Amino acid sequence: MHGKLRVVMALAVLLGGCRAPAPEGASSGTAAATPRASAPIVPSNQPDRTRRAREVYLRGVALLAQDARVDEAIRDFQHALEIDPLFHLAHFKLGICYYQKGEYSLEITEYKKCLSINPQYEPAWLNLGHAHLARDELQQARDAYRRVLELSPGHGIALYNLALIEFDLKNEGESERLFRAFLRHETNAAGDMGERAREYLRDLDRRAAERRGQAGS
Repeated sequence: MHGKLRVVMALAVLLGGCRAPAPEGASSGTAAATPRASAPIVPSNQPDRTRRAREVYLRGVALLAQDARVDEAIRDFQHALEIDPLFHLAHFKLGICYYQKGEYSLEITEYKKCLSINPQYEPAWLNLGHAHLARDELQQARDAYRRVLELSPGHGIALYNLALIEFDLKNEGESERLFRAFLRHETNAAGDMGERAREYLRDLDRRAAERRGQAGS
C-alpha cells in the first residue's frame, strides 16, 4: 500500500472526520480519508465589528455541522468576512467547506488566506499540509508540516506525515529521525500509527543493512 494512503487511513481512525471525493491525480482514497482540524469558538469579549462577524460565523458553524447545508455555511462565512475582513477563522472554516465539496484548490486558497492574517494559526498549517498531501504535492505538504512543528514541537500527526513524506522522497535518514521522534511520545507509540511507524523503521533498517552488505562485498 502506498505510503500516503497508509498515513491518511491511520489519521481517519485517530481523528475521525468527513469524507469527500479524491481530487484528480491523487492516490485513490487519499483526500477522502484525511480529516481536517476544526476551529475554536471565538471569545465574546471582542469589538462590535468582530462580535457581529462572530454571530454570523457561529451560525455558519452550526450549518456546517449539517452535511446538506454546506452552501449556506459558505454564505455565512463569506458574510462574516464582509463584516470583518480580518476574521481569520471564517477563512479557515471556508477551507473546510470546500474540502467537503471536493473543491480542493479553493480549500488551499482559504487556508492560505487564513494564514496571511494569522500565520501562527496551527490548525490551518496542519490542514494545508493534509490538502497538499492529498494532491501528492509533497514539497508543499512538507513545508506546511514543518511549520506545524515550529509552532508545536512534538505534534504527532505532523511528525508522522513528515516522516512519510521524507520516506517517499528517499530521504531515509531524515525519515528515520522523524519516525523515532514520533514514537518517543507514548500516546503515539500505542496506536495503529505507532505500529505503522515501527514497520517503516524495520524497512529502513533492512535497507541500511543491505547497503552495508553491498559495500562490504
